[in-house]
Amino acid sequence: MITIQQSENLVNIAVLGEFTVADFKQFEEQALYKLQSQGQVNLLFDLRDMIDYTLDVAWEEIKFFSREHNHDFSK
Repeated sequence: MITIQQSENLVNIAVLGEFTVADFKQFEEQALYKLQSQGQVNLLFDLRDMIDYTLDVAWEEIKFFSREHNHDFSK
């Protein structure tokens, strides 16, 4: 499960429990919307309460940040 809070140019994502591909897709949708309307966006992932993640999340993360949006976000 994730929670997403947005401000002017910040997307703050907190992961609670297991991080699933459905959670990642929810983050991706919000981040891309913010990116289209604001240009470069700052991301903050709070992983303190993450227990585990699925392998498909790791693959989606690699595709999203390394291949498709390498320079679009400040991390």
